[in-house]
Amino acid sequence: MQLVELPYTSLEQEIQKEVDENPALEAYHEEGDDHVETPDDALPEYDENGDPLDLSQSSMTEEDIFKEDYYRDDDLEDYPSEQEIENRIQRINAPDPSRQNDRVGVFYHSIQEQWQMQLGEMMMTDRQSAIAEYLTGCLDDDGYFTMDPQAVVNELLYLNNIYTTMDEVEEVLTRFVQELDPPGVGARNLRECLLLQLRRITPKNEEILLATDVLEKCFDQFAKKHYDKIRQILSVSDEQLKQALAVIRKLDPRPADSGTPIEKTADVIRPDFTITATNGKLNLSLNNQYVSKVRINKEFSDEYRFLSKEASEKKRAEAEKFMKEYVDRGEQFIGILSTREMILYNTMYAIMQHQQAYFLSGDDADLKPMILKTIAQEVKLDVSTISRVSNSKYVQTDFGVIPLKHLFSEAVNDEDVSSKEIKRILSDLIEAEDKNTPLADEKLCELLKEKGYNIARRTVAKYREQLNIPVARLRKEI
Repeated sequence: MQLVELPYTSLEQEIQKEVDENPALEAYHEEGDDHVETPDDALPEYDENGDPLDLSQSSMTEEDIFKEDYYRDDDLEDYPSEQEIENRIQRINAPDPSRQNDRVGVFYHSIQEQWQMQLGEMMMTDRQSAIAEYLTGCLDDDGYFTMDPQAVVNELLYLNNIYTTMDEVEEVLTRFVQELDPPGVGARNLRECLLLQLRRITPKNEEILLATDVLEKCFDQFAKKHYDKIRQILSVSDEQLKQALAVIRKLDPRPADSGTPIEKTADVIRPDFTITATNGKLNLSLNNQYVSKVRINKEFSDEYRFLSKEASEKKRAEAEKFMKEYVDRGEQFIGILSTREMILYNTMYAIMQHQQAYFLSGDDADLKPMILKTIAQEVKLDVSTISRVSNSKYVQTDFGVIPLKHLFSEAVNDEDVSSKEIKRILSDLIEAEDKNTPLADEKLCELLKEKGYNIARRTVAKYREQLNIPVARLRKEI
């Protein structure tokens, strides 16, 4: 089940880990892969029925490998000694240097490290530096300072043996911490955060100055979108206020980003499935061509053919036990990979059949209600297994990459209408509304009923919240 949950980007690492730990296994790519050249004598991984190839399907049976004397006396001039046999066993079990990739170190400063370097370039006393360094450690993930200054005073005394006052803490915060990049860090609230960013903008034109006035004198009205009151207080026109609001919208309410560029690009989506439509017919395939295949290492078994009858029974027994243990473990892993692909394919095929209209059109309106239990019953698997598949997998379609969980939705009012269809229509209605007089939930409910969707107002509110759309009052614009 752990392998079922893994996407292909992580599965490759698990396969390589197993291959590195098991000398009986080897990874390979099928012929035609541009990345790895497949040896001419490579055996297929699966038989014609799709089952993993094991030793019993090769030219040698398991009995041949473990019991038969592979070489007659006249085949070899000299039999290996027991020491040579021991050396070969150790060599086989040793790590393969060819499997070890050169590691290239990639280094990037975290946001905290960047702040420490910036503080080191500022002109301040050692005492101020110690307080400033402590304050940067108190900033939250968005870059805000939300601690009680008195608590900072107490902690500096108890932890750093620095006696200070609230006034000194405030001074260090405003003089040094709030001067750090990116602009806005060290703010104690959203209003201060936005003002810090505005004060860094030069030159100060009319829009910047008016935006500053809006935040300094009318922040409560701005937060509640009471634009008429702002115009009255500041004596400005609609056009002037609109330009000032456009400046404010460009500011970042979360200035500190704890993720480095490396962390931001770490999540690479590689679709697990591909569904294409040809002449109205859907075709499903697994995107496993970039993942290494696994098979029993032929060289591993060949090494033991040199074990002759001249070797002691004890050494032969140890070697046979050693080999059989790793081969059995390898066959089990190959079988698990085969089962994983079967589960993924059968699950995706059942989903594709349910959502055939959607995969042909790409329109969310064609999504039918579908829950995990329905697919679990069809493929005869536990609901938790289907949940693992749907939560971590993606499918490449003719209209883009879609997360599987997007395809699941509940029926509305026990009808053959998906909640996603209602959300799409709700989103369209709100997008097309007059922003001067946004639609309230009651009005949205009426419009949906006119379109044939009889749902309650509380359901409309629930779907609106799930779409991260605020209430009508906060959607008002000028």
